Amino acid sequence: EEGWKLNRTNYYQEGWLATGNVRGIVGVTFTTSHCKKNVDYPLRTNYNLRGHRSDVILVKWNEPYQKLASCDSSGIIFVWIKYEGRWSVELINDRNTPVTHFSWSHDGRMALICYQDGFVLVGSVAGQRYWSSMLNLDATITCGIWTPDDQQVYFGTTQGQIIVMDVHGAMVSQVPLSSDVGITAMAWSCEKFKMEEGEDTEPGVTNASKRSFVLAVSFQNGYIYLLKSYD
Repeated sequence: EEGWKLNRTNYYQEGWLATGNVRGIVGVTFTTSHCKKNVDYPLRTNYNLRGHRSDVILVKWNEPYQKLASCDSSGIIFVWIKYEGRWSVELINDRNTPVTHFSWSHDGRMALICYQDGFVLVGSVAGQRYWSSMLNLDATITCGIWTPDDQQVYFGTTQGQIIVMDVHGAMVSQVPLSSDVGITAMAWSCEKFKMEEGEDTEPGVTNASKRSFVLAVSFQNGYIYLLKSYD
């Protein structure tokens, strides 16, 4: 009775907001943009998820699968799932190394994890490891992002470089954008998640693979580069 239908009608109107704090607690609160009094709210609208033993530095929703990933300053990652009105830990990942970035793929099926020591990992939403690699760079990976079609991953570094790898972990290219200013974040001009089935126009061809997108790259000095991808 507390389910949420995943469609564009209510995608931007209501859902759950997650935050992490220095006490190791993940707060999950139901939010809505509806102002009508007859809106049906969940039986419980606030949760405090406990388990981390250090500061929670990031929280990431997987909206297609309705899961929540949280990571603390020691590098421990929890994947939470809500079942029968309660949140519980479904998966735990602990390399004993600080995490610099975590990102779900647009279809929600894969997770990308970047570590401070240059180790990167791609796994399934169920916890299976697909591939991992130690990138021996003279810089730290600061962020990672999936391409809109989920066929490649981009990594930004403290030396202003983008590392491109394919979905199987093979190195594709290294693109220098700035020699002395680090990349802090990257974002594509597309929906963060594919929320509906049946969006493909042809068998094996997604809308994401047939469209052009813009990649915004943010640097430590405040500059933002806009890079356009072509079909």
